[in-house]
Order: sequence, then C-alpha cells, then structure tokens
Amino acid sequence: MVLVVITVVALALSALLTRSDAAQKVTASLRKDAASSYTADGAMQAAINNLRNSTYNGNPGQHCFGLSDTLSLLAFDGLNPVAVKCQPDPKQAVVQCQTTSDCNRPDNAILALSTIPGETAISVAQPAASTFRIHGKVFSNSSIDVTAGTLSASGTLSARGLCSTGVLAPLCGLGGTTQSAPAYDPAVVAVPAHRSPPPCTTPDSLVTFTPGYYDDANALTQMMATTSPCHHSTWWFKPGTYYFDFHNTTNPLLTGTNTWTMAAGTLVAGTPVNPAGAALPAPPVPASIPGACASPTSSGGAAAGVQFIFGGNSRLAVDGGKAELCGTYSASEPPIAVYGLTSGSEAVSSDVLKPTAVSLLSNFGLSATPGRLGVADGVAATWKSTVVSESAGLTLSGYNPAGAIPIGSVLESADLKITHRHSDPLTTDKLDLSVDVGPGTPITASATGRPGGSAYGVTTIPLDASRTGQLARAIYGGTFTNASIALTAGLTAKDDTEDIDAIQIELSYREPSFRKGNGCVTDGPYPTTGCALISGNVAVNGTIYAPEAALDLTSTGGNHPLVEAGVVIRALRVSITGSLTGVAIDLPDVSPGFTFGLHLSVYLCPGALLCVPSGRPALQAKIGLVDADPSSPDAGRRKVTVLGWWRPG
Repeated sequence: MVLVVITVVALALSALLTRSDAAQKVTASLRKDAASSYTADGAMQAAINNLRNSTYNGNPGQHCFGLSDTLSLLAFDGLNPVAVKCQPDPKQAVVQCQTTSDCNRPDNAILALSTIPGETAISVAQPAASTFRIHGKVFSNSSIDVTAGTLSASGTLSARGLCSTGVLAPLCGLGGTTQSAPAYDPAVVAVPAHRSPPPCTTPDSLVTFTPGYYDDANALTQMMATTSPCHHSTWWFKPGTYYFDFHNTTNPLLTGTNTWTMAAGTLVAGTPVNPAGAALPAPPVPASIPGACASPTSSGGAAAGVQFIFGGNSRLAVDGGKAELCGTYSASEPPIAVYGLTSGSEAVSSDVLKPTAVSLLSNFGLSATPGRLGVADGVAATWKSTVVSESAGLTLSGYNPAGAIPIGSVLESADLKITHRHSDPLTTDKLDLSVDVGPGTPITASATGRPGGSAYGVTTIPLDASRTGQLARAIYGGTFTNASIALTAGLTAKDDTEDIDAIQIELSYREPSFRKGNGCVTDGPYPTTGCALISGNVAVNGTIYAPEAALDLTSTGGNHPLVEAGVVIRALRVSITGSLTGVAIDLPDVSPGFTFGLHLSVYLCPGALLCVPSGRPALQAKIGLVDADPSSPDAGRRKVTVLGWWRPG
C-alpha cells in the first residue's frame, strides 16, 4: 500500500514538472518571437529612414541603399546580423491637381476649341467596328464626327455642336459659352540659339540634333528625303527646347516653303530608351516607334524630354517613316511636348551706323573728322578742286552696330546715305564708293550726285537691294560687326567746293523672335482651308498645346496612345487604318499619393556573421516615396507613405 502511494505521488510530481518545463519552453519561445518581431520592426524602420534620407529615385543603375539593394545591419540584434532587401515597383509620375488651373496635366483629354464656321473640332476616321477610346474628359466648342465605328470617353463627353451617331454617351448640342484654352507658358522665355542642321553624309545612320532655333524648313526636308545622302536614318533630337520658326518664304537667302517634310526614317525626340524603359546613350538605327523615348507619364519623371515650339506658319508633315516626341515631366505644368505659339510678333530693328575713324590722308584734310561726318548738322568736311575733273577720296571705318546682331537675323534694308553739296551750279558731282562689311568681296556702287547750290541734299545708295549679298549673309550669320567705306567724290569744274556733312549707313533687320501662329496654320475650316501644324504618323508622349492650330494624325493601329497626356487644340483630325486596341488619347489619372513603391523584406540571421537574404522573411512592407520634384529628391525632406506592413505566415 505504501509503495502504491509513493508511486502515485511520484507520477504526479513528474507530470507537474513536465508541464512546468513545457510552460517555460513556451514562454521562452514567445519571448524569442517577440524579440524577433521587435528586431524586424526596428530593421524595417532603419531601412525606411535610410531611404527617407537618401536621393534614391529609382533611376536605371541606382540601388536602394547606395551600392546595393540590400541593407546589411551587422550586430543589429545583439551579435546577430539583419538584412533588409529592397525591390522597387515601376515608377509613376506624380500628377497633382489642387484645382483645374493648378495642375500638371490638362483638365481634358481633348479640348477642341474651334469656333470657325464649318470646321469639325474632332473628326475620327477608322475601320468599321472599331472604337476610338479616350481616357479622360472631352469637350468640343463645335461638333464631333466619327465616320465609322464608335468613339468613347471614360469621362464626360460634351460638345456645343452636334455629334455623329458613333459618339457614345455624349452631351451634344449644348450651345452656350465657349471654352477657352488654359494659359500655359512655353518652356523658355527667349528664342534659343540659332542652329543649322547637322551634317548628313551616311544613309541608315544616327543624325543628332542640338536644341535651339531652326529657321530653314527646306534644309530639314532635303535631309529627310528618300534620296538624301543620309536617307532612312534615325533623326535624334536630344532633350531640350527646339524652336521652329521657318523663314523660307520671307528670307531671300532661303528657298522652299515653310513646311518641314519627313519622307523616311525614324524621328526620336527626347531621352532614348530600350524596350525595358532603361535609358540609352543614343537611339538605335532604326528606332522602334512607339517606345523609343522616355515618357514623362510612365518613367517617373526622371528623364528629360523635349518641347517643340512652332511659330508663324511653320509646320511638320511626317509623310513617311515614324516620329515620336517625349515631353519633360514638371511638378507644376503639363509635360508639353508640342507648343503652338499664340502670342508674339516679329519687330523690325533699326540702327544708324556712324564712322568712328577717318583717315587723314585725304584732300579733305583736317576737316574730315568722325564728328563732322557722323551727324548731318551743317558742319562739313570740305575740299576744293584745283583742276578740271578732279577727285578726292575719304576712307572711313568703325561703322559699328549699337549691339550684337543675333545669328539668324534677316536683313530688311541697308542704305548708305550721304548728305552733301557742291558750289558750282552748272555741274553735277559724282560719288564712287566701296563698302567692306566683312569677309568676301566689298560692295561697290556709283551715283550721280547733285547739281551745285547752297542747299544740302541726300544721296541714297542701296547696299544690298536683293538681300542676298554679302551684307545679308553677314547679318544672317551673325558675323557683321562693323563696316568701312572708301568714298571718292568727283568734281567736273575747277574751284568747285565739295562739302560732305554726313556719311551714314541706315540698317534695318528682323531679329529671331517668338511669333504667334499665322497664315495657313490658323486658317480654317480645316481641311478644306488651311494646313495642320503637325500631320502624319506621330506619337506624342506628353501634352500637345496648340489652341489656334489643327492637328492631323494618322496611325496604322497598335496599343500605344497617339497622345499620352492630353490635347489642347483648335481642331483634331485622326485617321486610323489598322486596329487600335488600346486608348487612343490618354490623360494620366491623379496620383494616389506616391511617386513609386518599394517592397521591403527583413531577414533575420541568428548566429551568422553576415545575413544573406534567403528563405522566408520575418517582416515585409510596401512603402511609397513622394517627392516634390521626382528628378531631384530632397534628402531628409521626402515623404514616406506606408502602404502595407505584414508578417508572412
């Protein structure tokens, strides 16, 4: 009996001890799990803080944590290392809209402003059973016409005029007040430096353009013709601002029309990228369009693009090949890739050039000074003939313009004006001259002067009446800095006195300037009258802003938008011959509050010297980084949004 009691007591004590040991093990395990959780949380916070204080913005070649996408935290948990691995999501450009006027995108995917009688503001021609899809709102000041298939918009679709039957869910025939264009400024406030087209020597090559002002449409057309020395090349317009204001019909030094025609090849404008979206040092030949340049709406705003500004009646016609233009992201303005000027005019600058030096080796002697010959004030340089049919020369120099004449300026007129008289009433004096304006042959001219008398008169001699000579070329090339004049006065009678009061050059020219659209670009109704600012197979990754012009785009189909960030235009005409399966005109949505997302995973490696991420992570999170300017993050001032925080089960 005693043995039974002892056995029972022993078994009970053993059970109690076993349960106590199990409880201790559970407690230790819970404490270990809690410690691991705290360690993982701390490591995640350290990684987030590291990113907040960095300038990492997801550009190709960058890593989340400096040299690596893994943050190694040695001895973070006592003597145990921890690692945090980072995996970025594709970047998104931040679209911020406080109001319709304080927004870095247009309010409408299409805003068509035509009020010209008989002009259809939006016209789409496509195969039957096709749908022309628009992401965003649409508004037309006049009518909308779809010749076949349907047209749909994800936002409201409104027109003051009538709509054809293919327009889905429209609000048409509204009448009422017309809408006007939003006020967007061009990328630059002054005309950029004048450029000539680059060399064109090899077919199927890369031809690189530099940002600046281009005024010769014919030179661009000849380069991009099917028979040019560099035919079928890739025409790369490097990132920056380009101003196209063609003067082929107003500058006698140029020939052709004001239409830049591309007949073959591929035109890429912006930062070139590969199919994965990584930046390239230069585009391939031929470039694969669309997708050849970095879009401001899908590249996170990090890549620089172009802005093509058009002035006057300048225009681009892509008759062959393909073109793709990519704008530049801005946190405050739409990414305008095409800008049609709506203000500005070309003024004529005038200057009166006077001598600053006169040679004393002359029969006029000491009476010939720059002061006397520069101003018509009755105080003259004087010479008296001593024999019949005598002549006397004057050499004057230092005819300097008041300021530098910009390259690309166009000569309007240049006149040499000589204020003079001679005393013999029975004869007429004669003037022979040579004007040196720089490199090249001097300008020579002769003029029969004036009958003798006491009154001064002015003899005017045109220096470059055709505006194609040496002076016009020097002004256009920006090389005209001064002129010198060799003048010979001839008198027929003996004892005749020649008084020369002034020898001046009156110069007028037109400097490069921003000019509002005019001529056929603003005429309508298009296409019956007028011409399109841009026509042909052109993809625009950005915004088109040309509220006084027409746009005429063609497409053979595909799934890439024709325009990625909205159109503000007078009239839009689109012709599609294939199957366009995606959105035709896109407008980016307002961002969800982050520039781009990052997946962070914490790995614990107890007992190891170095933690290498592998297996199941202890903690995962998704965060969003928000920068006022995604292309230039401000370390320490970045916003971080935690989008998710979880422990894998």
